[in-house]
Amino acid sequence: MLKKILVVITIVFISACSTLQKELNNYVKEPEVTYKSIAVGKMSMNAIELIPTFNVANKNNFSLPISAITYELSLNNKKMLAGESDDIGTLSANAEQDVSLSLDLTKETIASLQQLLFEDKKLNYQIKGGVKAMGLTIPFEKSATLYLPDVTINDLQVNSATFSELDIVLSVDIDNQNDFSLPLEDISYSVSSQGKKLFQGGLESQKIAQGKNTIQLPLTIKPSDLFNNVFSLLLSPELPLKFEVTTPMFTKTYDQSINLGSFFR
Repeated sequence: MLKKILVVITIVFISACSTLQKELNNYVKEPEVTYKSIAVGKMSMNAIELIPTFNVANKNNFSLPISAITYELSLNNKKMLAGESDDIGTLSANAEQDVSLSLDLTKETIASLQQLLFEDKKLNYQIKGGVKAMGLTIPFEKSATLYLPDVTINDLQVNSATFSELDIVLSVDIDNQNDFSLPLEDISYSVSSQGKKLFQGGLESQKIAQGKNTIQLPLTIKPSDLFNNVFSLLLSPELPLKFEVTTPMFTKTYDQSINLGSFFR
């Protein structure tokens, strides 16, 4: 008898929960989730941060708690990372809010990312997931393409020249075809001649805006490291130079010779 009573209570409870869920679904309007943009946060040799932003709109006349957002990032149809972001907060009645996720790519992922970018000059990515609110999960998805910047050496200018020191400025043109800026935390560059490194430097906190950009790389070479004296320089004034610029997204090399004799006549 007791077993029958428990069965009846269970059936009534399940039926009541089902009815309550139906009433809740009729009463609560699903939040609307719209993709807005993606940005690159920090970018270095060890980490790349992608920041996708979605707009969540609450069409109800009451506030709506957002319990969590699940997400998954794929590159060229290969899943790279997945996770869940909690503590989103409460969305006010008849209001909307931008929600940004921070997706950190590991050093191993960056290595494979660079290989793909170097080969194809672009990378297809997909971000999908769901917004959880009051027992509901509202899916979202966005697919787009990440382009490798087009890098060219524009100009090589000698600002001053003495036998002890040669000041050079290397102008590098960068065409960013993405619809977002690229922050480059580390830009390292060097110049060498016939296998001997003459200079190594770096720039920090550079931002490559959308479209065409130009960055200036200052270099200092000491001709005295290559020639015994000015006379030996004048006897063989042609100096072959190899420039190398390295960032988390690309590496560019450039060869050019400088006739040092024109500076010491």
